[in-house]
Amino acid sequence: MIVNKSIKGLHIILHESHGLLAGKIANEIKEIHRPIHWFETLIAICEHDDRQLDLNEKEYLSDLGVPMDFTEESYRVDEVMERMQRILRTSENKSQWIKLLISYHLEFIYGPFKKKSKRISAFFQQQASERKTMIKHFGLTNAKAKEYYAFLRFCDRLSLILCKDETPELERQLEINTSIGGKTYFIKKSENGHLIITPWIFQKDTFELSVEERILNQTQFSSSKSFKESLKQTMPNLKSWILTKG
Repeated sequence: MIVNKSIKGLHIILHESHGLLAGKIANEIKEIHRPIHWFETLIAICEHDDRQLDLNEKEYLSDLGVPMDFTEESYRVDEVMERMQRILRTSENKSQWIKLLISYHLEFIYGPFKKKSKRISAFFQQQASERKTMIKHFGLTNAKAKEYYAFLRFCDRLSLILCKDETPELERQLEINTSIGGKTYFIKKSENGHLIITPWIFQKDTFELSVEERILNQTQFSSSKSFKESLKQTMPNLKSWILTKG
């Protein structure tokens, strides 16, 4: 989950909501940039972080009882393996194309663990072999498949920047990433608060995006159970942005 702090309290955005925002971003991009198997690609983008976190799986509170942002988490090898396996099982049951994109994404997220764990290294070696088979099935090269995955990475990264309020003030630019078409993309905030992406790859010159967040007045919890109950009882608010062509 994504945890932002303000004078109002804790702003919680769940990973599933972040994924949905990434899907909304993908749906606004010009068709010329879209990967093949578009509907399956859109599903993969919307669900790419589903089942990453499970509030019933582990403690997501700090020692002080404060909900932790996903960047503050510590991971055990068995947790990483369980996450990756359940995510791949779900994607495989839907579509080989979805599994291919998700397999790339899991290596992007958890690839650094290969140096720390022989088990994870072996897992990714197996994934590389399976991707080779899937790529051949779709009649692609590895480079082309990675190019299609880069589309997902752009949507994922932009969604995270929005969710985590990372766009700088005073019209300073922030690099999103180098992804679609091999180009490097940037975001900045205009004087009126609208967000400008360069280069502009969207269908419309102006559009709105939104994500659900839950604002908790309570910032410390005695247990995961009380935190989950507070989340459940809090109605979400819409956090929104207007993106416009510079």
